[in-house]
Amino acid sequence: MIDYSIILTVKYKGSVWSLNGDTYEGLEWLDKSPKPTKEELDSQWEEVQSIIVKNNCESKAKELISKSDWSVLPDVNITNKSEFENYRSILRNLIINPIEDPIFPVEPNPIWSK
Repeated sequence: MIDYSIILTVKYKGSVWSLNGDTYEGLEWLDKSPKPTKEELDSQWEEVQSIIVKNNCESKAKELISKSDWSVLPDVNITNKSEFENYRSILRNLIINPIEDPIFPVEPNPIWSK
């Protein structure tokens, strides 16, 4: 089922509208721009779903990378710092280039220096 509220939120940022129910017929266009047709909105559904999945990939990668910030601080003495740098590099790539079916790397276990 097509979710018009999601399409409108993603593709028509800044436009003013109201949706009563979940069908196109319930769409009241309150903006000065022309109201998109049902066909226009329907044709954007797959693209919007892809955008949402990629945004979720980016968000999760940002969350994971922030949890490992400690590992690259100069006063942290771990012998496997390069593993953390590689881990963070993969996450950074998913932030910059989010994909629909990401495989997130497993965070390395720190090996503390003595």
